[in-house]
Amino acid sequence: MTSNRVESFGLIDEIRIIAENGLEGAVMSVSGKREECVSPTSTSPPRFVITTIGGRYLAFQAEHIQGVLTSEDGEFLPAPVVKGVTYPVVNLAVRLNLVSERRWDGTEVVLLADGTCRGCVWVQKVHGILEAHRSQVLPLPAQFCGPERGWYRGMVLFDHNVALVMNTAWVLEEQLKGMLSRTELQGTESAVALQGVIESENQAC
Repeated sequence: MTSNRVESFGLIDEIRIIAENGLEGAVMSVSGKREECVSPTSTSPPRFVITTIGGRYLAFQAEHIQGVLTSEDGEFLPAPVVKGVTYPVVNLAVRLNLVSERRWDGTEVVLLADGTCRGCVWVQKVHGILEAHRSQVLPLPAQFCGPERGWYRGMVLFDHNVALVMNTAWVLEEQLKGMLSRTELQGTESAVALQGVIESENQAC
């Protein structure tokens, strides 16, 4: 079972929800009245949600976070549905080749959005929101010279260590490809249907 426990941190408010697919949970979501504070501007400092996966600090840009679900028993649950929106599961530990046990002592799931694309990532721990100074945000070092440069947007200093800032577009790219495929399929089906109507009208004439 998922836990009723909610940890509030930074600018995240506590909101109690029950997912429509029957998964009872607690979600932490940016409130509407504070959305302006969390959304980045040219003058506001960058904000990141800091998490741990496979013993590594990973950061997500706060403007892409839709909420956080918690589960203390470490059970990996199906894609949650929150307020009518499905968040397909992204197994980021596997994609990043991080050591990931089948069950963790506790799990939390981060709900992400990039435009109309949605997804959720299971993490071992959500540490909270970090409001970083610009000097704390660093570019990737030269060692990152392969495809991983597309996985991350940089690094941010955290807890005498560094957290790699995830590229949300890359995290959700499979969901985006699925959306594009469905759109293309719908377009093909519409074109076929239209062609059928035209042929029927021609035969009638």
